[in-house]
Amino acid sequence: MARLGSALATAIVIVVGLWTFFGLVIGSGNDLGTLSDLANGIRLNSITNLFLQLTVITVALTVLIGIFNLLVVHLGRVFGSGKPFSQRINSLVLVISAVGVIVLGVLERSGVLTGSPAPTTVLLEGVQVSIESALAGLVLFALVYGAYRMMRRRVTGSALLFTLVLLLMLTAALPFTTPGMRVVGLIRDWLMAVPVSAGARGILLGIALAVTVAGARVLIGQDRSYRD
Repeated sequence: MARLGSALATAIVIVVGLWTFFGLVIGSGNDLGTLSDLANGIRLNSITNLFLQLTVITVALTVLIGIFNLLVVHLGRVFGSGKPFSQRINSLVLVISAVGVIVLGVLERSGVLTGSPAPTTVLLEGVQVSIESALAGLVLFALVYGAYRMMRRRVTGSALLFTLVLLLMLTAALPFTTPGMRVVGLIRDWLMAVPVSAGARGILLGIALAVTVAGARVLIGQDRSYRD
């Protein structure tokens, strides 16, 4: 019985995956002759859109469950016994912030709160962006400290390269207008445009290949993680 259930789950995943794949490829509005006529005859595009809508609904429900679990866990820390005072305060601030943002969003969507810019936009730009900018500023100190630890422990080629690139980027970001600093700025721009851009594109290509391989494994029934 367990094998039958596993085989049925694998078959459903393969059929839905292939149907969605061909629906996105064939039923995308391109005139492919006989294939397009066949896709219209079996309503390939409509069923594919239904699958995509079900996926969006499932993701939304997953987010709601995650928010509910977050609130339950931190409310347990606030009202539970044996928790440190600092942990209670942190959990209380998180719960108040989460509930406040949810209430603001609901009131804004229902038309009770109006304004330009929207209240949630003001909250995002005034709090979230400021906190993210402060954390991004701390990355500078983390990089400098990391370079110091690497060079102090052992001077290697990778550590020396990391330290030189870090010093170059930091120096080129200074608002100097001397000819020497302009040359450093040009070197920084070249590093950002060529090696950094190439590395970022390589990472994106690796992610795309990994997603393709994972999708192919699901379609041929080799990846069974969806049964867990």
